[in-house]
Amino acid sequence: MSAPMHPTMQELADSAGVSRRLLFQAAAVHRYGCAELVKTAHDGLLAMKHCETLAKALPHDEQREFLAELPTMTPRQRHDLLAIIKGDLLYRTWS
Repeated sequence: MSAPMHPTMQELADSAGVSRRLLFQAAAVHRYGCAELVKTAHDGLLAMKHCETLAKALPHDEQREFLAELPTMTPRQRHDLLAIIKGDLLYRTWS
Protein backbone atom coordinates (compact mmCIF):
# COMPACT_ATOMS: atom_id res chain seq x y z
CA MET A 1 0.00 0.00 0.00
CA SER A 2 1.56 3.29 -1.06
CA ALA A 3 1.33 6.60 0.76
CA PRO A 4 -1.16 9.14 -0.57
CA MET A 5 0.34 11.57 -3.05
CA HIS A 6 0.32 15.24 -2.08
CA PRO A 7 0.27 17.80 -4.87
CA THR A 8 3.43 19.83 -5.42
CA MET A 9 3.45 23.59 -5.04
CA GLN A 10 3.62 23.87 -8.83
CA GLU A 11 0.54 21.67 -9.22
CA LEU A 12 -1.31 23.74 -6.61
CA ALA A 13 -0.26 26.97 -8.32
CA ASP A 14 -1.35 25.69 -11.72
CA SER A 15 -4.74 24.58 -10.39
CA ALA A 16 -5.28 27.98 -8.73
CA GLY A 17 -4.00 29.93 -11.72
CA VAL A 18 -1.29 31.73 -9.75
CA SER A 19 2.49 31.59 -9.61
CA ARG A 20 4.36 29.20 -7.38
CA ARG A 21 6.13 32.20 -5.86
CA LEU A 22 2.78 33.67 -4.77
CA LEU A 23 1.97 30.45 -2.93
CA PHE A 24 5.30 30.54 -1.10
CA GLN A 25 4.73 34.20 -0.21
CA ALA A 26 1.24 33.40 1.12
CA ALA A 27 2.63 30.50 3.15
CA ALA A 28 5.21 32.82 4.76
CA VAL A 29 2.52 35.39 5.59
CA HIS A 30 0.37 32.70 7.22
CA ARG A 31 3.34 31.28 9.12
CA TYR A 32 5.00 34.48 10.36
CA GLY A 33 2.34 37.18 10.07
CA CYS A 34 -0.04 38.44 12.71
CA ALA A 35 -3.76 37.88 12.12
CA GLU A 36 -4.21 41.45 10.88
CA LEU A 37 -1.45 41.02 8.30
CA VAL A 38 -2.96 37.76 7.08
CA LYS A 39 -6.32 39.54 6.66
CA THR A 40 -4.66 42.45 4.85
CA ALA A 41 -3.03 40.02 2.42
CA HIS A 42 -6.24 38.04 1.96
CA ASP A 43 -8.23 41.21 1.27
CA GLY A 44 -5.64 42.40 -1.25
CA LEU A 45 -5.02 45.68 0.59
CA LEU A 46 -1.27 45.24 0.30
CA ALA A 47 0.64 43.20 -2.27
CA MET A 48 1.50 39.69 -1.11
CA LYS A 49 5.22 40.33 -1.65
CA HIS A 50 5.02 43.28 0.76
CA CYS A 51 3.04 41.26 3.29
CA GLU A 52 5.72 38.58 3.08
CA THR A 53 8.43 41.18 3.74
CA LEU A 54 6.58 42.48 6.80
CA ALA A 55 5.88 38.98 8.09
CA LYS A 56 9.51 37.92 7.86
CA ALA A 57 11.08 41.18 9.05
CA LEU A 58 8.94 42.41 11.91
CA PRO A 59 7.53 40.96 15.13
CA HIS A 60 3.73 40.89 15.39
CA ASP A 61 3.44 44.11 17.42
CA GLU A 62 5.45 46.04 14.81
CA GLN A 63 3.41 44.49 11.99
CA ARG A 64 0.26 45.79 13.67
CA GLU A 65 1.86 49.21 14.13
CA PHE A 66 2.76 49.37 10.41
CA LEU A 67 -0.77 48.30 9.41
CA ALA A 68 -2.33 50.92 11.70
CA GLU A 69 -0.32 53.64 9.93
CA LEU A 70 -0.94 52.27 6.44
CA PRO A 71 -4.14 54.28 5.71
CA THR A 72 -2.38 57.59 6.44
CA MET A 73 0.72 56.84 4.34
CA THR A 74 1.18 58.14 0.85
CA PRO A 75 2.15 55.52 -1.71
CA ARG A 76 5.67 56.98 -1.72
CA GLN A 77 5.99 56.76 2.08
CA ARG A 78 4.75 53.17 2.01
CA HIS A 79 7.20 52.29 -0.78
CA ASP A 80 10.15 53.89 1.02
CA LEU A 81 9.35 52.25 4.36
CA LEU A 82 8.92 48.82 2.77
CA ALA A 83 12.26 49.26 0.96
CA ILE A 84 13.97 50.02 4.27
CA ILE A 85 12.35 47.01 5.95
CA LYS A 86 13.30 44.74 3.06
CA GLY A 87 16.86 46.07 3.09
CA ASP A 88 17.12 45.37 6.83
CA LEU A 89 15.79 41.86 6.27
CA LEU A 90 18.35 41.19 3.52
CA TYR A 91 21.15 42.60 5.68
CA ARG A 92 20.19 40.32 8.60
CA THR A 93 20.05 37.32 6.25
CA TRP A 94 23.60 37.92 4.99
CA SER A 95 25.10 38.91 8.36
